[in-house]
Amino acid sequence: MTAVQTLFLLFYEFFFTGLLAVGGGYATIPFLQSIGRRRPYWYSGEQLAGMIAGAQCVPGPFGTNMATFVGFTVGGLAGAAFSLVALMTPTVVIGIIAAGLMDRFRSSARMEALMQLLRPASAGLICAAAFSLLQISLASGSAWDWREPLSWLRWFDWRCLALYGALLPFAFWKKLKKVHPLAYVAVGALAGIAVGL
Repeated sequence: MTAVQTLFLLFYEFFFTGLLAVGGGYATIPFLQSIGRRRPYWYSGEQLAGMIAGAQCVPGPFGTNMATFVGFTVGGLAGAAFSLVALMTPTVVIGIIAAGLMDRFRSSARMEALMQLLRPASAGLICAAAFSLLQISLASGSAWDWREPLSWLRWFDWRCLALYGALLPFAFWKKLKKVHPLAYVAVGALAGIAVGL
């Protein structure tokens, strides 16, 4: 595959991700997993887990960070630019159109019905993203077959579960509420390194 074909494929994949990922940046995760399954030569499940961790640690919206990470991994700087522009294009176009129509349809029953339809879709994508993050973080990027719950046990990385269980209470400890989030990231990273994750 040539570099130009790769750039066009990146644009295609992220354009439709931006068009369909209703509910914010985390709603892109199921789409990214689907892209990885369709194009395994772009990135593996473990590489996607690393990109998600990186996207959460740098400033900026999660969805655009992920598009940039994936684009850069697959196609260098040009790939990062194509992926970012592709992800943002549908949102910008729809936003411009919606802004022009908002005053006209603000009290429209049809617009309210459309919003009512989008809410469950958005909630579903966010729940799928939460499930995907659980998979990625507790199973070291391995994929589960959701139709076979008993098979999940063989995919768990028990070190991840133990570390998660040990660190979770600290998130609810009142004295630590004022601690900067970067401290949590640093402690989690050091603990992960210590147990060999």
